[in-house]
Amino acid sequence: MNKKKYYDERTGKLITDELILEMIRLEEKIPNDLRFPFMTNKLSGSREPHKTQWMSSYFVFRIAKPTPTDEECKGYYQRINVDSADDINRFRGALIGCAIGDALGTTVEFKEPGSFPPLTDIVGGGPFNLKAGEWTDDTSMMYCLAHSLIRTKQCDLKDQMDLYCKWWQDGVFSATGKCFDIGNTVVSALKRYQQTGDPLSGDTTPMSAGNGSLMRIAPIPIRYFNSFENTIKYAALSSMTTHGAIEAVDACRYFSGLMWGALHGISKDELLDGLYTPIDEYWEQNPLCDSVLKLIKEEQYKNKKAKDIRASGYVMHTLEAVLWAFFHSDSFETGALLAVNLGEDADTTGAIYGQLAGAYYGERVIDFRWVRKIKESHCFYLKAEELKDIIISERAI
Repeated sequence: MNKKKYYDERTGKLITDELILEMIRLEEKIPNDLRFPFMTNKLSGSREPHKTQWMSSYFVFRIAKPTPTDEECKGYYQRINVDSADDINRFRGALIGCAIGDALGTTVEFKEPGSFPPLTDIVGGGPFNLKAGEWTDDTSMMYCLAHSLIRTKQCDLKDQMDLYCKWWQDGVFSATGKCFDIGNTVVSALKRYQQTGDPLSGDTTPMSAGNGSLMRIAPIPIRYFNSFENTIKYAALSSMTTHGAIEAVDACRYFSGLMWGALHGISKDELLDGLYTPIDEYWEQNPLCDSVLKLIKEEQYKNKKAKDIRASGYVMHTLEAVLWAFFHSDSFETGALLAVNLGEDADTTGAIYGQLAGAYYGERVIDFRWVRKIKESHCFYLKAEELKDIIISERAI
């Protein structure tokens, strides 16, 4: 079969340079809506202002004042006529929090606890030799999920799997332009989906209960902000696309409910006092599996030291590690460092902690010295706005 030929628009000459040809083929393979948008029209050349145009001045404010009080930051949002409501603050926090925790933890990913100097900042490196602020599969899959929820306006499992496949095979929504980190359970599910067309392709065997569906969960409780019940329902279905084991599914059900409470401003004491629910007897009528129930009800993580916490890829280890870091800290940054310095699957522990803590503390009080390091940081703010637009449109019906 003859390969497609490309010609230089200026000279009309045939392009033969393989590097240039590869860039052109990649350009054709990935449509514009699957690319990270520019922050402003000054960068893109568009005559229309971008939805994140305001972030140029906001970034200047936050660079000058990286740790303002919540009220100072809220006041600045109001001065530039940008949404400063508590809900969008928590939406932004959950999404950028995922990327921060991920980028922070990748440095010590796969390392044994205690075998490295404790992290204090986002410095990059790690097993994939990333630049400071670049993130891994956790954030890529979270971004794919958010993008799907926005473009379909619903929990379309097939669309989610299509996007995961585009990330895996074409590098869509990767910090580096390539899929360089992906779990075996996810790969197996994506291959099954491509073979069968069934989006519910997650392995259901108990040994497959990894943390790969929990790590991307934040967009679900944001999208279904108006309904606790829908949050739990769609968190389960979203997990089952790649992780069908009952512990993985129920960890997502429980944690999405916890995030829903954090997004609604529920106190930490109430969130961590047994099984959080705004609906009487919800968990009695919709029970969780025994291992998740035992972890939450016995609350042993509240009395454990770091040396007693595992942060492996097993979803029950990850869930306990995240709850431990969240309980034993009083700021986003302190808890994030507790989480990632557990080592092992540090990027995922950090990403999941970042989603919960970002929802709880809100974006306005996250140290901007970390935010500004994050690759394509403005895109997470944009996704938060787009998700809120859908929520508002549904209220109007």
